[in-house]
Amino acid sequence: MLAIEIDQNQLQKLATASASVGKKMKKELAAAINQVSKKTKLEMGRGIRATVNLKKEESEKPLSIRASATEQNLSAVVSLKKTPRLGLRHFGAKQDKRGVSYKISKTGGRKRLNGAFMGPKPGVIKVSWKGNVFMREGAAVKMTKGRHRGRMRQPIVQKRGVSAWGAYVKNSLAAPQAKVVEAELRYQIDRRINLNLLKASGLVKT
Repeated sequence: MLAIEIDQNQLQKLATASASVGKKMKKELAAAINQVSKKTKLEMGRGIRATVNLKKEESEKPLSIRASATEQNLSAVVSLKKTPRLGLRHFGAKQDKRGVSYKISKTGGRKRLNGAFMGPKPGVIKVSWKGNVFMREGAAVKMTKGRHRGRMRQPIVQKRGVSAWGAYVKNSLAAPQAKVVEAELRYQIDRRINLNLLKASGLVKT
């Protein structure tokens, strides 16, 4: 949760500018906060993608605006849901003769899992696996079905990378995000102060 303080002098200016055109200061402030919450959601997604090799859709899927500001409650809630780690298919997984390579860190190189597989052979992805990566790991157990039924084999385990939530927390993105949010809130409030003053002077018509 990000707690942002609002400059009292700026609030007084907003109150004066709002009153000059017959508007409620709290309504104007709520509108500013809601604009900031939308920008915050976008910036959080960008921050995640700057650290890990995730597509926009996956980085923003766990993000949502849970509550918007009103005159009665001058706060908004942007939520980043904690989800299971994403499969390696989301991190550019590619299978070759030795195994599967992938890239999680945006700044690091590709890594490899020797012996991993995405289908029956390199370049052939099993449709039912949807591009996910698997390996045989752990103690061998007796197979109960399939063509290897009755044989002792290691279980197949899906390999995963990180979640958007994990990337955000691990890379300590909350602190720099708070500075961005604070700057954006100042900007949005100043924008409304200036617009209302222009309306009051007759330079802007509504």
